Amino acid sequence: MPIEFSLVMFAERSVIFPLFTGYVARGLLLHLLRTVDPSVSASLHEPDRIKPYSVTPLWFRCKERFENGYLLDSSYPCRISFRFLDDNLGALFLQYLYQKDSVLLYDVTFRIQSVNVRSESYSDLSRIEEPVSSITIRFITPTYLSILGTDYHYMFPDPMKVFQNLMRLWNLFSNEKKFTIEDQEEYARWLHKNAGVSKYKLGTTIVRMREKKATGFTGWIVYELNADDEWNKTTQTLARFAEYSNIGGNRTGGFGVTKIKMEV
Repeated sequence: MPIEFSLVMFAERSVIFPLFTGYVARGLLLHLLRTVDPSVSASLHEPDRIKPYSVTPLWFRCKERFENGYLLDSSYPCRISFRFLDDNLGALFLQYLYQKDSVLLYDVTFRIQSVNVRSESYSDLSRIEEPVSSITIRFITPTYLSILGTDYHYMFPDPMKVFQNLMRLWNLFSNEKKFTIEDQEEYARWLHKNAGVSKYKLGTTIVRMREKKATGFTGWIVYELNADDEWNKTTQTLARFAEYSNIGGNRTGGFGVTKIKMEV
C-alpha cells in the first residue's frame, strides 16, 4: 500500500543546508530506518536495485543564502515527506515515530510537531470512475529520464517515457494487477496513438549533490488523451501513483516530485 508521511518539524537552532536537500532527506530516512531495523536499511543501500520508497527535499524558510547553501530560519517550520511503496517500510517508519519525537540533522535536533499520513491501496489507485481528457503533471523538483545504454539523460517528459517508466515501477511493487509483456506492448502502442502533449512550460536546472551534479527539468506539462477506454483509466492510475513513487532517475533522492491534476 503506498503511504506518505509528511512531517512538520522545528529546529532547535539555525543550520546551513545545501542548495538541494534531496540527498539529505534520503540519508535521514535511511538513518531512521537503521535505528529500527539495521538489516532493512542495509538492503536499501544495495546498488542497481530499484528501491520501494521516495522522498521530497526539505522545505524551509531561509534567513540567508550563501554560495553553497541556505541558512534555515529556526522560527519557522521545516517540512519533509517520506513515501513508501510497500507496507513493510511504512510499518518500520511508524515504529520510529512511536519511539521518537525528533530527528537529528547536521548535529541539530529537529522536534517533530506533527505528522500527516496519506495512503491509498493499489486497489484504490486503480479504482477510476471515468476517463479524462487531459492530465497535468507539475514537476516540483528537478526531473530527468534515464536512457538505456548511455549516461546521458532525457530532458523532456515525453508521455511514452513517463508512463512506461511508471508502469514498470507499478509492476515491481503493486500487489494488485500486474501488466504482462503483452499489456506493456499494447499500452505503448496506445500511448503512441492516443497520448500527446498539448502545452507545457519547462526549464532545466543544475543540481549539485556534494561532489556530483545533475541536470533536471521543472515546470508543468499537459498530456491530452484522445481515447475514452481502459488504457485512459490506467494512465490516470499511473499518474496518481507518481505522487508516491516520484518520476525518473534519482527518485529516492528527491528528484521527480510531482503533483497531478485531471480534467474530464
